[in-house]
Amino acid sequence: MFVVLLFVLNAVVLSNCVNEALVGQSVLYGISYLAQEDADFSSACQEELALFYKSVEEQKPWALKVLDASGNPGPGFFYGNNLWLGSYAQCEDLDNTRRFEINYEVVKHPNSTPYDFPPFQLGFFVAHIQHNSTMQHHSQLPLEFTIRTGLCAPRSCSTHDLGSLIEQYLDNRTLTVQNLYNLQLILTMVRSVEPLGLWLFQLPKTIVLLTLVFVVLILAIVGTCYDVRQHQRSKNLITGHRGNLTGKPSNSVSEVELVSNSSSEDERTSTLGEILKCFSLYSNIKNLVKSDLPPNSVTIIHGLKFFGMLWVIMVHAVFYQSDYLDNMGVAYRLSEDIFAQILSNSTYCVDTYLFLSGFLLAYLFFMAKKNIDRISSGGYLKNVLLFFHMFMNRFLRLTPPYVFVILMTDVMYTYYRKASVLYTSEHNDDLCPKYWWRNLLYINNLFPRSEMCLSWSWYLSVDTQFFAIATFLLILSTTKFKTSATITVLLIVVNIFATTYKSYSIKYIPTMDDQLTQLDAIYDLPWNRIGPYLVGVITAYIFVVKLERKLKLTKIAKTILWTVFPALNLWIMFTIYTRNLSVEFSAVYMGVSRTLWGVGLGWLLIACCTGNARILEQFLSFPGWIPLSRLTYCAYLLNPLLANMIYMGSNSSLNASKASFGALSQGIAMSTFFLAFFFSVLIESPSILLTKMAFKKLTQKKDTKNATSV
Repeated sequence: MFVVLLFVLNAVVLSNCVNEALVGQSVLYGISYLAQEDADFSSACQEELALFYKSVEEQKPWALKVLDASGNPGPGFFYGNNLWLGSYAQCEDLDNTRRFEINYEVVKHPNSTPYDFPPFQLGFFVAHIQHNSTMQHHSQLPLEFTIRTGLCAPRSCSTHDLGSLIEQYLDNRTLTVQNLYNLQLILTMVRSVEPLGLWLFQLPKTIVLLTLVFVVLILAIVGTCYDVRQHQRSKNLITGHRGNLTGKPSNSVSEVELVSNSSSEDERTSTLGEILKCFSLYSNIKNLVKSDLPPNSVTIIHGLKFFGMLWVIMVHAVFYQSDYLDNMGVAYRLSEDIFAQILSNSTYCVDTYLFLSGFLLAYLFFMAKKNIDRISSGGYLKNVLLFFHMFMNRFLRLTPPYVFVILMTDVMYTYYRKASVLYTSEHNDDLCPKYWWRNLLYINNLFPRSEMCLSWSWYLSVDTQFFAIATFLLILSTTKFKTSATITVLLIVVNIFATTYKSYSIKYIPTMDDQLTQLDAIYDLPWNRIGPYLVGVITAYIFVVKLERKLKLTKIAKTILWTVFPALNLWIMFTIYTRNLSVEFSAVYMGVSRTLWGVGLGWLLIACCTGNARILEQFLSFPGWIPLSRLTYCAYLLNPLLANMIYMGSNSSLNASKASFGALSQGIAMSTFFLAFFFSVLIESPSILLTKMAFKKLTQKKDTKNATSV
């Protein structure tokens, strides 16, 4: 009898120890323990939490599954694991009575019981808890002091109910790691994860987006049908014309009718027909994939644009992972590898595009000799009108796809803010409705990142601002070349000194954390980035005007140049390896590196275009890069949005490793270009064609007026 009593007593003690351990390990179990003693919230929530607590004690399968689906403190806290998310998918599936499609006669499985499924509806909640640990690895990231823990709790509980219990639980310092690591934990927010529902489609911004998508699709269908019909008619007319030339009779009456009625019908439908054809998938896809280029094209530009965009996508794939990683310390260790400098010192991928933008603008300007002669002989007013013509042409080409992406980003961030277990530090769902006008005026880079809709869109603003400056200088150079050249050089000098001074004044060293925290101070502003753009303009002038697209070099000169300039770019990329730099060296480096990067690219471009790098020229001029390079604008707009959608849509934390990064970056790159294809043919190409058509109509009207006046 004594032995039996001792055994029962031991079992009770052991059970109490297990319960205490669970209370200290599981937030859900801990608040359920409190719920059975506290009736200061909705009775349904209290009853169901109390039932859950009792069912765990009785080891009922459904309660153990709920406990298993909820988040607990995981390993790697010191290396940045603040994501105690649990399993949202498992929690959602617990009331699914359908069996898995496996052979249950072969696979071992527990016998069915009346307690396999929860007796009430479950929801998934995420509690955001602020901690103050200095033992954890920190790197100045926005969410690095925020623990996010998932709770598979009764759906009857409100966020206020759970918040009250969690605050009491944390105040009691019941959580084991709270005492072990001496943490001060403060609840900041409880979110209810809501899957897709009518709430999203009832939002005005969603209605506007879906309406625009519907209109574009209708125009694409109608335009494609009209274009194919016109194309078929043209083929029939050609066939009939050939038949008349060869003396053969027409195959049908319709061919004769087409010839007789075509002129009047074309006149009636020409303008509407041209508008519809702008949306034709048939013509837009055909124009996108064709690889033949106009004479005097710089063919290597397409290869540089495509590979430059791949670099940008890889950088964004890493940059936007930071909110979702559960081992940030490991990510920083990986970035310390010398070959990882391509990504950890990757801001020069943007300078590559700035250089190419400046080069293309100036190259097309200098190649259009008739325009230069016309400008030289024109007055002040004509030059001003030309400037606005060039600027509006760019604005109308870029803005329609940009508007779509802003609206898409606003809607998708609104959705994932409620539907995803993960949480992003970017608040485009709040910022875009407030500050979208800054994006459309291309001035959002002049404001803090905390007020920026689409953080990656700063580049479009910078590039547009530089376009306006360079266009002014190019027009000015046709009449006052020395003045234009002096201003250009002064702008480069100001850029170097302004960046050097700013870098020195804030004691900036381009470590991984400072590169992120000092974006407002040294990264986004135009006077810190204009150097490579103007170097691109100067490169075009040297190539077209001075060299006349020809450069013959001796073997010694070629060897020296191919040693110096690539070494310059490699020095810029790898010299800050280990980041063991003085503030003075860092300031000088930041001041000159971006401009020198453009200088190195200038040599590469001139060398390839003048026959001094045949193998590289052939590779970069491969016709397959041409269609892909035409997708780079849409790819740039969509890439960060798509990356965040993939990350947040996974509803699980990411783990930094070389393998995972390689797989993710490749998948994101392929998905980006796939989506960019549809975006280009449906939105970008029509906006370009409509812009061309509008300016053509204006020019024709102007020519008609001039002819009439004469």
